[in-house]
Amino acid sequence: MVRYKYTPEALAAAAAAARNITEVMRLLGVRVSGGSHAHISRQLKRFNIDTSHFTGSAHNRGARWRRLSPTELLVVLPTARPLRMPVSDGLRSSSPRWSTILMR
Repeated sequence: MVRYKYTPEALAAAAAAARNITEVMRLLGVRVSGGSHAHISRQLKRFNIDTSHFTGSAHNRGARWRRLSPTELLVVLPTARPLRMPVSDGLRSSSPRWSTILMR
């Protein structure tokens, strides 16, 4: 008899309540790490547990992006001003000090 650390029922319940695999791990009390993430992912696939409601990567949170066309992506920006400009400090006018303040 094969013993699993997490029963298929516990995995299914956690997966139903979660939006991603990391959330499943937190619900199960598993330390969030790459190896545990891979293990839980394999277990979900092994037991055919539905994950279609997962939103994907956390930084996207289920956002659906459309690809930009070249005309939308390639736009002419206004001419930029220099980010650093020489500033005289009043002490040595022959060697200017550079200011790192953004010039807008």
